[in-house]
Amino acid sequence: MKLRRMLSWLAAGAMLAAPALAPAQALEKFPFRLNWTLYGEHAPFFVAQEKGFYREEGLDVEIQEGSGSTTVTQLVANSTSPVAYVDAATMMRGVSNGMPVRAVGVTLQQSPMAFIYRADAARPTKVSEIKGSRIAITAGDASLAIFTAFMGKLGMKLEDVQMITVANPQAKEQAVLSKQADALLGYFMDQGPRMQLQTGVKMGWTGLYDMAGVTTLSSAIIVNRDWLKDPKNEDRLRRFLRASQRGWQYTYDNRSEAADIFIRKAPVFTKEIALLEIDGTMSIIRTDRTKGKPIAVSDPGDWADSQKLLSEFAKLKPADDVNVYFTNQYLSEPPYLPKK
Repeated sequence: MKLRRMLSWLAAGAMLAAPALAPAQALEKFPFRLNWTLYGEHAPFFVAQEKGFYREEGLDVEIQEGSGSTTVTQLVANSTSPVAYVDAATMMRGVSNGMPVRAVGVTLQQSPMAFIYRADAARPTKVSEIKGSRIAITAGDASLAIFTAFMGKLGMKLEDVQMITVANPQAKEQAVLSKQADALLGYFMDQGPRMQLQTGVKMGWTGLYDMAGVTTLSSAIIVNRDWLKDPKNEDRLRRFLRASQRGWQYTYDNRSEAADIFIRKAPVFTKEIALLEIDGTMSIIRTDRTKGKPIAVSDPGDWADSQKLLSEFAKLKPADDVNVYFTNQYLSEPPYLPKK
């Protein structure tokens, strides 16, 4: 009994004498909304999450699915989702309409937009087949602005095709598979290969660039400009972007591992599909102007080209200075490691 009491006193004394352990620094919540439901283009953000890159920057990033770039841009503008991932052309239209939004990093710098169709009913594969084609599109689809410019450059109007508007990406794909639509507007590295692998139906696709030389800057990380005025939010954004750049670089260098990480987040994908989409994504992350520059850094010349196309053929009101659309000032240089 005395021995037990003595041991208790010794243990209590040791606890009092021992220095208190500092609590682990709490991670800051950081919601980030995507443009759409998950596909391979989003893999780098999940790589940054799973590899601990966001955590090393003190951030607990919650990656949320979106419902189209038009809708998501509006959510950024009203501060519901102050940081998000959307189509650059859609964001530019928002800026021209007075929305307080701006791109802070452009990850897809060439347009992947394409007509995707069944190979046994291939249409349209050339300009002469466009008129009268039935084209499936989702409400709020980012592809509409690019398609409008595409049609304008060819001397045609949207009325020259039959637009079939559906509720979601699955319905868009089903419209083509069931031959209710001739083609859908989508990304060459996404819907076509995935539909073929999942259904066994041989698919084909023709890029808008291949058909008419139409391309613009594509996917960008955008922010609410008013939200960014808070120095604390600016600091959070810098850390988020640095970790995201690191995730994109890691994905570029380790595509098989990135595919494994992505399919754990999106088990509907097979590794084969994920790799196809990641490879396609990585093929358009820079332009001739941004070769050799850090990931997500964009060039004013590419913004000017995008604005020219959209203002000429898609009724975009051009800005006097393209810098109103974007900034590179919050991005980091390689190797994108946390500040000490």
